Amino acid sequence: TAFICVVLCVASLMFSRDANQLVLKPVEQMITKVEAIRDNPLVATKIADDEFKREEMLRMRYAQMEGRPGQCCWKLWMRDNNSLMETAILEKTIIKLGSLLALGFGEAGAQIIASNIDGSSYGVNVMV
Repeated sequence: TAFICVVLCVASLMFSRDANQLVLKPVEQMITKVEAIRDNPLVATKIADDEFKREEMLRMRYAQMEGRPGQCCWKLWMRDNNSLMETAILEKTIIKLGSLLALGFGEAGAQIIASNIDGSSYGVNVMV
């Protein structure tokens, strides 16, 4: 019975770790990005630029590892699992929508949008 208790405890710890990595952490990242865009819609373009730079750095690292011996081990170690997950796709979509919003309305529109999205009222006040 002690062995079964140990196995169940280890299995529950592994399950909770996977749930944290695959579900909670990406959702929390999305929430922080949405809150940042809500506070200042112009920050979405900066977030999009940072994401693009990160993806380009990963591509450069993959290209550098292409000719080296043991490249399969490096690719497994450096791979980005988030690019295939639905949460990552949703996160990129939120960033793209925020950057399109910022580009479409400009700086003055961003202030109006930020003041109307803050959740204090349900109506739209254009005269901010």
